[in-house]
Formats: sequence, C-alpha cells, structure tokens
Amino acid sequence: MKFLKFYLFILLTAIQLMFVFSCSRENLEDEEGLSSADISTNIITNPVIVMTREDHVTVRTRSDMLEKDNEEDALLSGDVIANIFDDFGNHTSILYSDSARLNEMTNNFEAFGNVIFISDSGLTLKTNHLNWDNRYRLVTSSDSVMFTTEDNDTLYGVGFTSDMDLSHWKILEPTGVTGKIF
Repeated sequence: MKFLKFYLFILLTAIQLMFVFSCSRENLEDEEGLSSADISTNIITNPVIVMTREDHVTVRTRSDMLEKDNEEDALLSGDVIANIFDDFGNHTSILYSDSARLNEMTNNFEAFGNVIFISDSGLTLKTNHLNWDNRYRLVTSSDSVMFTTEDNDTLYGVGFTSDMDLSHWKILEPTGVTGKIF
C-alpha cells in the first residue's frame, strides 16, 4: 500500500511539472532555428472576409491564406480578390493582388504585388502597391501606375488617387506622350 501511495505521489508530481513547463512563455527553437515567436498565432486557409458599412457590404475579399497575430493587421496572401461595393451595396469594382493587409479597426485595405483594380465601367489600374481608405472611400497609390481607359488609352505615371469606381481619378505625376490631337 505504501508503494502504491508513493507511486501515485510521483505520478501526480510528474503531471504537475508537465503542466508547469508546458505553459511556459519562453520561445522554443526548433532544429531549423525557428522560434515560437516566428509562427503566426492564427492561420486560416481560403478565408472570405466581408466588410460592411451601415448594413451594406462594402468589400468581400478572399485569398488562399490569412495570417493574424494579436494586435497586428490581418495579412492575406495568395490570389487575393476583393469585390468592392458602393454605399447601396452595388458592385463597382474588383481588385486582384498577390497579398494584402487589412486593418480591423479602420477596415482600410492595402494591396501588394501585381495589383490590378478594374471598375465595372472598364477602367483598369495596374500598380505594385495600392491603398483603399474605407472612411473616405478613396483608392490611392504612391507607386508607379498604368491606367487604361474605356477607349484603351493607356496612361502612365507615379502616384494615383481615385474614388472607388475609378470615375474621378488623377495621376499625380503623369509621364509619356500621346499622338492624339486635343
């Protein structure tokens, strides 16, 4: 009986020690040198994110993967597609990019890599970096841009500002020449 009590005491002590050490906050490193701090807190595959404003969908986004750490913006990666809607819920444009960052507090959206923004009216913006400001409903870029109109006129420049459907746009530093007579 004494042996059974001693064995039970050792077993319970081992279990308690296991809990204490497994709840440690230390960053553990694996054989490749990665620590637990290098790993995202949450990873979701094939997420669909819907942003709303006054009960209307403003953006519906999907990607291959979403990574989210505490207190950090959500990072979307792989085949990002964002459908943009006006204040009444009507589709106005679509965005494609390699990756994007979504701020949960402001619902602002920042797209990176091979960004293509196409309005339903046929206007197309291509750039490597694009910001979408949810509050002011503006699309901006400080990067090089290529803008194609409905008539297939192509304009180039650095810096861009527009509303969500690309109907009121401005290239901040236009470049290039035209053969058209105005």
